[in-house]
Amino acid sequence: MSGILNRRALLQRAAAMAALSIAGACNAPVSAKRAKIGGYPFTLGVASGDPVSDGFVIWTRLAPDPFDRESLTDEAVSVIWEVASDDQMKNVVQRGVTVARRALAHSVHVEVRGLPSQRAYWYRFRIAGGDASPVGRTWVAPRVGSPLERLRFALTSCQHYEQGYFTPYVPMMSDRPDLIIHVGDYIYESSWGEQIRRHEGPEPYTLDEYRDRHALYKTDPHLQAAHSFCPWLVTWDDHEVDNDYQGLDSEDWEDHDAFAKRRAAAYQAYFEHMPLRHIAVPRAAEMRLYQRSTFGDLIEFTLLDNRQYRSPEPCRDADHGGGHLVSIATCRDLVDPTRTFIGKEQEAWLFNNFSHATAKWNAIAQSQLFSQLKQKTQDGQEATWSEDWNGYPLARERIIAKMVQTKLSNPVILGGDIHSFWVNDVKADFDNPGSQTVATEIVGTSLTSAGPPYELLAAALPDNPHVKFFESRKRGYVMCEVTQSALNADLRIVDDVRDPNTKDGSLAKFTVEAGKPGAVQA
Repeated sequence: MSGILNRRALLQRAAAMAALSIAGACNAPVSAKRAKIGGYPFTLGVASGDPVSDGFVIWTRLAPDPFDRESLTDEAVSVIWEVASDDQMKNVVQRGVTVARRALAHSVHVEVRGLPSQRAYWYRFRIAGGDASPVGRTWVAPRVGSPLERLRFALTSCQHYEQGYFTPYVPMMSDRPDLIIHVGDYIYESSWGEQIRRHEGPEPYTLDEYRDRHALYKTDPHLQAAHSFCPWLVTWDDHEVDNDYQGLDSEDWEDHDAFAKRRAAAYQAYFEHMPLRHIAVPRAAEMRLYQRSTFGDLIEFTLLDNRQYRSPEPCRDADHGGGHLVSIATCRDLVDPTRTFIGKEQEAWLFNNFSHATAKWNAIAQSQLFSQLKQKTQDGQEATWSEDWNGYPLARERIIAKMVQTKLSNPVILGGDIHSFWVNDVKADFDNPGSQTVATEIVGTSLTSAGPPYELLAAALPDNPHVKFFESRKRGYVMCEVTQSALNADLRIVDDVRDPNTKDGSLAKFTVEAGKPGAVQA
């Protein structure tokens, strides 16, 4: 089977998946202007996200041909949305009309509210007198503080379209998660490594180019199926904009004004293609993505934005080799207390959340490796990676200290980015292996993106005794089940993402008991 699909094949596969307002009660009359649309408009599927105790967000984008700017010429198109209590959409409990506008690429974000808590619903979109979208399944969260015995969620990240098929989503759906948590690199702006299928067009810089890249990824049938299977919670990392960017510093030292425009285009395209609330609508040069989601009395997810607000990368200059591995002894930025990884405002918001958290478990979902990882330079000096939390050790120490001070209940840090599995004890003092274990860290491998050299990182493990598990040679995701007594994590893998019929399995399983931070291999 060829790994390169042309545009027509992509659209045919997407169409085969089919079989900005709150509006209306279930019996309210619905009227919508009949639009003239040349072709099936729901080629990018449907999605839901951010379940709360009386609703959720549902999403679609009208795109008869998402790569043809003229395939939908209307400035505004009325879209009917429906929510039902059955998968056949016979018992519609809410419906309304919203407007898909050209300014947001004819995307639709409906915040459905006023539904009973803790139950499943199905949803779809329709064009008046025309086509209907695929039907998606979602659910309403339990009320904050109400009893909840268990929740299943999948952790995923780093899905490079060119480097593999999105087949890990198939076993993920078989695992039947209640939520999918995506912690970044949903798209890739650049091409590298072995390619089995190809991006259309060059590296994106403009809004139209980022829209095309998101649309290409959304044509993947496995990704569409995963979005329609259950609600998602999402945050981003770097490749949604530019490799290794931080704040307004780009990978290639672009002019800040020019990069600000590029970043704003990338942020808007991200919003247009994700099931996000209107609070995330990009404004000027900023987009609010960090948030928290609480499910009964069981678990609270805090999603962080690691990219938008951070201080410049430490010692990123010719005197320190211009790379990401810096000497701990000579890089003075590492001990600058004013430097921040998530920005002062977001850090204060996070600490306030710690002080008011009431759930049994507290999961901090963010995009990168959090725990200390000591390495060596070529000449044997003790070094650290400067582009993740290791380049901001005092910011990390502040978070750990606040967890201890607030007695945060059962903290678990979820991450991605590094294209490998990690299970770590988060220590009060990483330089003292005997110090208190404050939290557990679980990092998922990439869905498709090639992993870092195994031997290089494995050689560093003796200097990092808090690392309980590491593996970079496999692609997959993490499947977690959390109960009142434990969090169980299954590190799930596939044999070969280059094979559309690849087999899947379990690499390792870990358990974190409530009240006992630190994972134990099952």
